[in-house]
Amino acid sequence: MSKLLLGSVIFAAMALQGCANTTHTINVEPKTFVADQQYTNQHQIHYSVKPFSVKKIGNIKTGIGEKATIVVGNNVRSALEASLSSKLADYGFQSSQGALPATLFTIELSNLSYTTRTIALKTEATLIADIKATVVKGDQTYSANFKSEKIDQYGTLPDREVVEEEINQLLGKTIDRAFHDKKLIALLSY
Repeated sequence: MSKLLLGSVIFAAMALQGCANTTHTINVEPKTFVADQQYTNQHQIHYSVKPFSVKKIGNIKTGIGEKATIVVGNNVRSALEASLSSKLADYGFQSSQGALPATLFTIELSNLSYTTRTIALKTEATLIADIKATVVKGDQTYSANFKSEKIDQYGTLPDREVVEEEINQLLGKTIDRAFHDKKLIALLSY
């Protein structure tokens, strides 16, 4: 009788876990790599980040019925401005030094998303980070889009920290790609 009761309790616990519904509140803090080059700038660089007002960036639904809504808990614009400032300094750019008129450098996060689909009992997650970088130097304007995508598979609901780390690594990789664009770097340099 006690084995039957224990089995019922375990089954009930598993059924309740399968219906779990939670919210993963993440902080956006891009994880970029160390600069592999050093540059100097002849003109000041005024940089800015356009606002990103999206708070809910995705949902997770696992094959066993677990669910989570992914929401951003911090100010994305401030986090990206701090990352951009750090990245410029890593590459040797001194944004407040140099001749005027200043070079204008703008970053816009146009998409940050985490979506899932179930495949039997597995869950496939697609993470996307998409930014637009624009440099204005005198009468020259250069814009480029940089998009990164990552696909992951898992069986159970990932922890909030795992989701946050994956998103920040992907966003950092996307920012790094912008800093490897030769035309963008050339405009910031001279």
